[in-house]
Amino acid sequence: MSTRRFLIVLLSTTLFTSYCQDIITTTSGDDILAVVTEVLPNIVKYKKYDNLEGPLYTLKKSEIFMINYENGSKDIFTTQGSDVIEGVATIYFYRPKKFANSKTKIIVGTAEPDEVVVALKNGRWFKMDYAHLGERLFVAGVFSINNEMYKLDVQRDKTYYVKCTVLTKGFKVMAELQFVDKEIALMEMEVLKEQEDSLVD
Repeated sequence: MSTRRFLIVLLSTTLFTSYCQDIITTTSGDDILAVVTEVLPNIVKYKKYDNLEGPLYTLKKSEIFMINYENGSKDIFTTQGSDVIEGVATIYFYRPKKFANSKTKIIVGTAEPDEVVVALKNGRWFKMDYAHLGERLFVAGVFSINNEMYKLDVQRDKTYYVKCTVLTKGFKVMAELQFVDKEIALMEMEVLKEQEDSLVD
């Protein structure tokens, strides 16, 4: 994924978030950009994000895998349209606290699907349920995106720990990812604070 493309995605994500966009992921894997108006026992009502003055649409909960709301919260549905289920991977992204480059956020994303996953602040950790299973190529950046890609085979019901750091190489400020064992990660995360939203201001 090119640096330009990744930054366009990041900018688009930020702009959509500021205008109250929800993302409905269907059981067939499609993403619908929407504003959810009502969640009922068996259906979800929404308007298409690019046509808010248009008609009100409905989807059966059995057709919906997950809703990502603009405030960062999620609803994950079973095929029967009931409660939150297992079946996704859990990924912890964490960033040890450092004074150098402390105000910059590390942007973590994936090449396929081409998306921003988290903008991680200094001294924070973020937990997310990740629904895109299989082999994923993660990338990271601060002011620009590294060319290096980090491969992770994301499996259902597994938990992963990803350490995010900022490196200074000459005049360049670069981000780096490292997949870490649980014991090491939990020890390093113990002194960090939780970050509640994946994309922060």
